[in-house]
Amino acid sequence: MFGKRGFAGAVSTIDFVIGMVIIVIVIAAVAIPTIQDVLNASNITGIPATILSVIPTFLGLLALVMIARAM
Repeated sequence: MFGKRGFAGAVSTIDFVIGMVIIVIVIAAVAIPTIQDVLNASNITGIPATILSVIPTFLGLLALVMIARAM
């Protein structure tokens, strides 16, 4: 009866907010601390250490961009 287009906007606002909260929690509570621990435990120095140390910052910015694009 309905094509795929009929359900394109079927995701409710509540579902969307729940999804965003889960993504932010996973990034902030799991991904960033895990990456920080791995970088602190590794013996990387110099330019590679500088480049790898910005990965958690980029993950945080990614979460903020996802939230901003959704609004």
